[in-house]
Amino acid sequence: MAYKTLSILTLLAVTVLAGCNQDPTRRVPFEVPVVDWNDDGQYLPKRVGPGLVAREQSPIPDVPMPIGFKPVVSQCSSSFDGVARTVTHVYQGRSRTPETILFYRQQLPLQNWQVVDMQTHEDGSTSLHYMKGAETLGVRLSGRYNTATIEVFMSPR
Repeated sequence: MAYKTLSILTLLAVTVLAGCNQDPTRRVPFEVPVVDWNDDGQYLPKRVGPGLVAREQSPIPDVPMPIGFKPVVSQCSSSFDGVARTVTHVYQGRSRTPETILFYRQQLPLQNWQVVDMQTHEDGSTSLHYMKGAETLGVRLSGRYNTATIEVFMSPR
């Protein structure tokens, strides 16, 4: 019995000492969790290649949405007063925030949106601001893990 207790204590001591002597600069592989669904519970398909590509038909014809992104319908609304649109749309998909920022910086000028400015917020999100005709457009881009959230705000100037 004493031999068994001594063996267990020795094994514990060796385990503790081995843990204390590990190299603190050694990085343990960490796999980033992937969110498979948007905030409304819609499945977000896996990416098939690098970069983002605009869908052929977007919920807002002159504001592209990347392929694979899904609207968060519970957070979307729109109206038109005959002159300008008032829109709030939220999309989610698998992407990293810098890649999503690049997508909109490339795509919106192709739709004749003129750049006003770009702002980075304390929470790590980025807002892009544009104008065209009687409308202003704000696109706020944020992300967690490998899921990007795109918030589109359009209003009269």
